Amino acid sequence: MSARSLILRASVTDLAGVRAFIREAALAEGGTRRAAEDLVQAVDEAVCNVIRHGAHGRDSEVMIEAERRDDTLAVRILDRAPLFDPTLAAPPDLSVPPIDRRPGGMGIHLLTTMVDEVHHRARPGGGNELVLIRRLDAGAEPDRTRGPESARGSQPTGGAEPTRGTEPTRGAEPTREER
Repeated sequence: MSARSLILRASVTDLAGVRAFIREAALAEGGTRRAAEDLVQAVDEAVCNVIRHGAHGRDSEVMIEAERRDDTLAVRILDRAPLFDPTLAAPPDLSVPPIDRRPGGMGIHLLTTMVDEVHHRARPGGGNELVLIRRLDAGAEPDRTRGPESARGSQPTGGAEPTRGTEPTRGAEPTREER
């Protein structure tokens, strides 16, 4: 497969298109429904974090690429937001009951449990490159008994700039289920 690309505004109104794009890419590459939904959840969380915490209401774009690599789907999320490496974020204290925790702080933990690998690096010229890798087959579900640290890494697998193998799609339409 050549890389599929999606470019969108950093706006929550475009998240349905992100979910549809990732689901379609994972299923088209032979991923199980479980693998596709795990990727949808992880990518949605990562892009939502860029929009809420990185873009700060500025008019900016996010580029997402999905590419099959052997038995995995690698999703690259590229932004020009201030540098933030989610692989260095402190894990939440899961011993504290949810009712006693401050709101928020679970997104990165959720993201790392949905995929097999998470890699981050700073982009030349500013911004972030986040790579999420998830196995596609049913027999290779992520081991959810591991801590999130096992899914984390620091170096992405891929180039620093978007692949130009295919023409990027701008703002995919949401599926019927997402409307």
